Amino acid sequence: MASFFAFVLEVVVVWVSFIPATIGVASESSSYAAKALLNWKASGTNFPSSWNATDTSPCKWEGMTCNAAGRVTEIKLPSYSIHAELHKLNFSSFQDLVYLDLGTNELSGTIPDTIGMLSKLTHLDLSSNSLSGNLPSSLANLTRLFMLDVSKNELSGEIDEYLFTNWTNLSTINFHNNSLQGKIPPSIGKLSNLNILCFSINSINGSIPQEVGNLENLNQLDLLSNMISGSIPTQIGNLRNLNRLELGSNRLSGSIPIQMGNLRNVSKLDLSHNNLSGSVPDEMGNIDKLNQLDLSNNMLNGSIPAALGNLQNLNALDMSKNMLTGSIPREIADLDQLVLLNLSHNKLQGSIPAKLGKVNVSYMALDLSYNNLEFPVLVSNASCSVHCEPPSKSREKSFKIKISIILSLSITIFVALVIFSVHFLLRKKLRNFRTETRQEKNGDLFSIWNYDGVIAYSDIMEATEEFDIKYCIGTGGYGSVYMAKLPTGKVVAVKKLHRREAEEKAKEKSFRNEIDALTRIRHRNIVKLYGFCSHSSCKFLVYEYIERGSLNYVLGNEAEAVELDWRKRLNVIKGVAQALSYMHHDNTPPLIHRDISSNNVLLDADLEPHVSDFGTAKFLNPDSSNRTMLAGTYGYIAPELAYTMVVTEKSDVYSFGVLALETIMGRHPGEFISSLSLHNEKDKVLKDVLDQRLPPPSQSVEQELLFSIMLVIECLHTDPRSRPTMQYVSQKLGRSMNPHLNSSAKIHCGKEISE
Repeated sequence: MASFFAFVLEVVVVWVSFIPATIGVASESSSYAAKALLNWKASGTNFPSSWNATDTSPCKWEGMTCNAAGRVTEIKLPSYSIHAELHKLNFSSFQDLVYLDLGTNELSGTIPDTIGMLSKLTHLDLSSNSLSGNLPSSLANLTRLFMLDVSKNELSGEIDEYLFTNWTNLSTINFHNNSLQGKIPPSIGKLSNLNILCFSINSINGSIPQEVGNLENLNQLDLLSNMISGSIPTQIGNLRNLNRLELGSNRLSGSIPIQMGNLRNVSKLDLSHNNLSGSVPDEMGNIDKLNQLDLSNNMLNGSIPAALGNLQNLNALDMSKNMLTGSIPREIADLDQLVLLNLSHNKLQGSIPAKLGKVNVSYMALDLSYNNLEFPVLVSNASCSVHCEPPSKSREKSFKIKISIILSLSITIFVALVIFSVHFLLRKKLRNFRTETRQEKNGDLFSIWNYDGVIAYSDIMEATEEFDIKYCIGTGGYGSVYMAKLPTGKVVAVKKLHRREAEEKAKEKSFRNEIDALTRIRHRNIVKLYGFCSHSSCKFLVYEYIERGSLNYVLGNEAEAVELDWRKRLNVIKGVAQALSYMHHDNTPPLIHRDISSNNVLLDADLEPHVSDFGTAKFLNPDSSNRTMLAGTYGYIAPELAYTMVVTEKSDVYSFGVLALETIMGRHPGEFISSLSLHNEKDKVLKDVLDQRLPPPSQSVEQELLFSIMLVIECLHTDPRSRPTMQYVSQKLGRSMNPHLNSSAKIHCGKEISE
């Protein structure tokens, strides 16, 4: 018994002697971590204030999580606007780190080799920063890595094939929007657990390796906007779990493999802007979950497969700018969910299916132009455009021949008079057709379209009593704006060019420009174009009606300005930023507005902003210098445009900065802009900028205003290269409501979708 107690006593002594050593190791590790973080903080700005040199353990610091032993396991600092060089953080002090999120900050420099020492790391997010250089080969040591996101940086160089050999646990790889080069390594096929693979907007070349077909768990494959060549591998048909496949804007050639029909779960398929040839396989009709199909801007030939009529979930079909022949299949008209159909710029012939005119086109964008279709329709890609232009001579001739034959067969007793009366009979027949259709449909602008828009045209004329001045709600150098209430009860705004302006080439170009821009874009913060009429005797545009009028008007009216409180003003700034980000970064090619001002931002009943007036907007041409005449509103024009005349996205960024500052100040900032500096004292900035007509903001709103003002000042930098992108600005403003938002959102190649 005595020997047993002696044994127990010995165990206790050993255990007690061990405790200080363990605590000492943990304490030493925490101390190293704290020192590394404080050294990093000293080299930059905008770090959390809770990082205190008097606290030797970082476990209670903001953004830090520790394990039971007191070692740092998680660093989560997304959207803190931290301005520092990443390589100055000593990663060797974080051997137990599992989760590292430094996304959406202002980090610069390179990704250091020491990051490869974090052998326990499962999540690495360095997205939306300004990191440059190559991906370090030491990343291959992170064998436990589950999620890797380095999107929206300035990383370059080729991707080391060795990386993909070791990353067998990876579920997400997001390299979106960098400058990465070289080929996609065949070793990518070893990542059997991969769910998301995103290489979009880089300079990747070579072909798509057939080993991609081994990624049977892949949900999203995005290779958009690279320089990838060769054919689409047939093995891509093995990706049965794929939901999104985006291969657009590359140099792919060859035919579309029939194995594409195996991708039954794909909802978005983009093969546009390539060099694909051959016919569209019937097997595409098997992809029954497809919502969006874009095959535009290729060299596809043959007929449009009737099997596409099986895609009952399809809401957008774009096959424009190919060499398609034959007629439009009747089955296409059976796609009840379709809201966009673009078959323009092909060699289609025959009659347009009658049912196309009867489908629900409430918000349908339809473009069948530049074909050889017999029915004399000239449909723009405006959403159900009111189009008054006469048909082309060839189509008009075809139509008259048909009518002549019909008339000669049905009223043979007047054969001798046909030559002299065909014109009269034609006009009479058209009038009867219009009247009958009008009685049947009651002039609903959004579901009735005759071939020349005459029904909607007459609705507009009746609703405005032929543009009587009492319906006029605004006027300018371009003409006047009228409010029109249609027979359906729908209220629209009609911008009508004065006859004098309609005859000017510059105004005509602006009119066409607005149609071209607004029929190619759609965003909740951009005014919607419902239709247009372009005729020598009458030119007008039909828009959604925005109740409150311009931001300039609201800010200039004291009662309205007070209603536009601080929260709503921040929302206006954010909404305009989102619209510009969409125009610059979600369109190919990018669209530059060129005239952002408070007169061209309209506010609806809920004070939500809508960017308007696209008369001077310009799509950037990647093969051009984009040099043009000076355009815009005085006081909003970027200074470099006075001598460069070169349009870039950064000119819109400057105009946005002026607009945002005007929204906060309640008046145009004028000369105040030249006194602004990022180094101004914060209290002084707020004191000088806030609209005195509003009560002082709460503490939380004050912080958001200050954050927004600092961001706006960056937009007003005299050097356009130093201005942020609108995508960056939009993301920053979107997160400013909750700057400590965690990164548990689902990654979608540069976009985030909340779970």
